[in-house]
Amino acid sequence: MQISNKKIKQLLGLIVLLFALGVFPVGNVLAKNPLQQEDTCAVYFTGTGCPHCAKVNTFFEDLFEKYPNLVIIKYEIYQQQENAPLLSEYNNSYGSGLGIPLLIFGKDKFLHGDVPIIERASVFLDQNTANPCPLADGKSIAFEGLNIASLPGRPKIATAVGCELGGTQNEEPTKDEDLTLTKIFSLAAADAVNPCALSILTAMLLAIMTYNPKKRRNILLAGLAFTTSVFVMYTFYGLVIIRFFQLVKALTSIRLFLYKFLGVVAIVLGLLDIREFLLGHSACHVVPKVGKLLSKITSPTGAFAIGAFVTVFLLPCTIGPYVIAGGILSTISILKTLPWLALYNLIFVLPMVGITIVTYFGFSTVENISGWQDRNLKYLNLAAGLIISVLGLAMLLGWV
Repeated sequence: MQISNKKIKQLLGLIVLLFALGVFPVGNVLAKNPLQQEDTCAVYFTGTGCPHCAKVNTFFEDLFEKYPNLVIIKYEIYQQQENAPLLSEYNNSYGSGLGIPLLIFGKDKFLHGDVPIIERASVFLDQNTANPCPLADGKSIAFEGLNIASLPGRPKIATAVGCELGGTQNEEPTKDEDLTLTKIFSLAAADAVNPCALSILTAMLLAIMTYNPKKRRNILLAGLAFTTSVFVMYTFYGLVIIRFFQLVKALTSIRLFLYKFLGVVAIVLGLLDIREFLLGHSACHVVPKVGKLLSKITSPTGAFAIGAFVTVFLLPCTIGPYVIAGGILSTISILKTLPWLALYNLIFVLPMVGITIVTYFGFSTVENISGWQDRNLKYLNLAAGLIISVLGLAMLLGWV
């Protein structure tokens, strides 16, 4: 069957038309925009709990919508300790500084601080339709040719589609929360058996009973008022401690060693408690200082007021574990620390609540409880010392 020349010409004409309409326009567009498909890459240093970094993280969400070819190699340096040295390496190569948040596009092309990043990142991206990824050694490479698995530390690759690319590792918030719970619980338990806090409570209850032994209800109310006052004041002190550490962490070079330093402090405090046990030093020196104040307590209202005041005298005895806990919690925002502080201080005051209830219901007398404490203070020191020492060693060795 022969095909006529007319049909052949029609078929060839159709092919030419399709080719002209379909291929050439696409080819022309690509030719006019050779960099359209190339990515704009940057390196970003951030830290969990850094309020300025949180502002930048929110800003990035809008930035990815406006610049879909943007790729950010993200290094978190507070929780991921292996990322921390990279901040110094980039500073050596780019002179970018040691503060965060920090966004690096290349040599002499970096933005430090939330305001500069939010105000000027778009300007750079408008002027640069493509940008290679800056590497720690000062070199750069297009993202398309980058072997992500070869990147040092534990980076995360953020893109417009919000996915984690190969070679990165996902965060494990559940594991981190479990570890934080273990540390906070251990420190609070060690603090809860502090001899001074319990001695002051029993001295206060004894003063209440001596003033009006027939009103047992006052024992319950005074004990709970005193305990509530301690809880509130210690929560306030905790916020101050955490805020202090957050300000210190603005000096990132100090922050890099803070966790290990807290581990060393924990070990030293634990060994001092164990030393007290071995030497048989079990007396609490705070009670004589506040004895006159305690003897004047005659009501639950007075117990609350005195409770707030004597926390100042208690701090030297109980501040050690609390400072360590504050350093650990300083990696998260102030608002998120409130549940952790509530948990810590709830554990801390539980023995006080227990003593109050036992005394009120007559399961034991204040004198018997006070005598038991005097006989076992050194063992309480030993228990607290062992808990804090083991936790400090685990922090120092990176087990928790």
